[in-house]
Amino acid sequence: MEDLRVMAASLAAGRPGDVAANARAVLSRVEEAKAAGANLLVLPELCLTGVSFGDLTAHPLVLEACRLAAREIAGAAGTLTVVFGLPVQIGNRVFNAAAVTGTGGFQGIVLKEQLTWRERRVFAPGSEQAGSGWPCPVFSQETGSFRLADGRALEVAFADDMRIQPAAEVLALLGNRPSVAGGGGERVSWLTGLCGHALCAWANAGVNESTTDRVYDGQALVTKDGHILMNSSLTGLPPSASAWQPDPAMPYAPLEGPARAIWCREALEIAARGLAVRMARIGAKGLSLGLSGGLDSTMALLAALRALEINGLDRQNLYAVSLPAFGTSVKTRGNAQALLLACGLPAREIDITDSVSRHFRDIGHPEGQHDAVFENAQARERTQVLMDIANQISGLMIGPGDMSELALGFTTFGGDHMSMYGVNAGLYKTAIRLMVAQAARDTGNPALARVLQDILETPISPELIPGEDGKIKQKTEDILGPYVLNDFFLHHFLDSRPTPAQLLSLAKSAFGPAYSRQEILSRMRGFFSRFFASQFKRSCLPDGPQVLGISLSPRGGLDMPSDAAATLWTSAIDALTDQQKGE
Repeated sequence: MEDLRVMAASLAAGRPGDVAANARAVLSRVEEAKAAGANLLVLPELCLTGVSFGDLTAHPLVLEACRLAAREIAGAAGTLTVVFGLPVQIGNRVFNAAAVTGTGGFQGIVLKEQLTWRERRVFAPGSEQAGSGWPCPVFSQETGSFRLADGRALEVAFADDMRIQPAAEVLALLGNRPSVAGGGGERVSWLTGLCGHALCAWANAGVNESTTDRVYDGQALVTKDGHILMNSSLTGLPPSASAWQPDPAMPYAPLEGPARAIWCREALEIAARGLAVRMARIGAKGLSLGLSGGLDSTMALLAALRALEINGLDRQNLYAVSLPAFGTSVKTRGNAQALLLACGLPAREIDITDSVSRHFRDIGHPEGQHDAVFENAQARERTQVLMDIANQISGLMIGPGDMSELALGFTTFGGDHMSMYGVNAGLYKTAIRLMVAQAARDTGNPALARVLQDILETPISPELIPGEDGKIKQKTEDILGPYVLNDFFLHHFLDSRPTPAQLLSLAKSAFGPAYSRQEILSRMRGFFSRFFASQFKRSCLPDGPQVLGISLSPRGGLDMPSDAAATLWTSAIDALTDQQKGE
């Protein structure tokens, strides 16, 4: 029997809902596979619509377009076996399906069984299939059995359905896994362990997907006997080949060392890819960004420069500008200018003090009254200026706000809370600190390394209250507590939903004597109080990429009402505090 030639790939073009463009991208892959003499081509889940097309996937117009496109693909495939994903309607139900071509037609289709609650809004599980609307066998028990043109046995399944090692010689897996920093190693380990001695071809969703909340890497993997024969990604993300051990204090990141360096680079690349795809989709050539001289805007600057590079645009298309006002310190103002110059950008500055003062006069607010109005007016003026600049340059205004600030509500509603794309929305403050530190180590630009290091050493501050002698007066961690604790609470709360008692135990184990039991409980209570009270700011978040596998987005992350009560959590924490007092 001749050697088997297998090709796994995502689509190189297309976009959610554009069935015709996606079908053309599939046909392009078919021609590539045929030219290479392949026996099997495996493409991603729902590649004809995009896995991110959501509720509209089940629209009759979409279903009919997919049916016609599938027939065209089957006809073009000839003797090449092609496995690709699409929605199909059988009876009065819609299913997430994998079509398998035969000689000019279909060998059959496989229906996905294991669905998330969001997928169940659109699809029925395969086990609920009754009858058939397709002139071919329909497999609804998690895997389908087929034959390649040379007679070899082929199993086809969705990655989410696969639980046991395949019985066939060849396995085709369709995936829809979003990119997560450091997640490549876990994916590869799972796949090589699952496939055993079978030759396995995996194709993951890619650049034809939406970047509303997630970025897809288009990873294509071929393995056999536990060995990786091919591992590639259209996004250019470096495919990680090994798993890593998490840092107990920062469980979303690896322990310090080579794995952390790779993780930091992947996180930056995912954020930049999300922005780059969004720019390309809407034809944006420029970006506007307010540069404060702090961590978040520095991270946004690095992602923006990389996004421009990905899209083949000059870095001068980034309109980065410092926007000092009443509370801006000499140190951060200088760092903002130094950072711009180190990156080869004009040292732009727009002092908003006069415009905010005029606004105070317009609304009758005393300029010396340093309250919420005084602080928020500055944040909202900056947002207005940056959005108007984005309109001037036909671009996007980037939001630098991070997930830690969103969790704690430490952001101005309609100010820094709002943007045209929140590039840092999927990053914790502590993760950003790790990433900026890695960027300082990686750069070959000494001036950039120096200013990045200075920014890392600067206290975190919103700088909205005038300081003394040009120095920082507000220090965020004096108000909110250490970010390393808040991010620890946030990550575990969203990832595994521990009780306050369990969270206390995890924190004591992770931090040891660094924080007392009393301080952990006090900060935990503050975290949950602020988290619940601030949901209204998260209910209307702009788009932004989920980078670490956790999201606060109301679309794909946390489903929570804006007026939910924190009572159960705060009462449990109070009981733990009272217990300590009684001991």
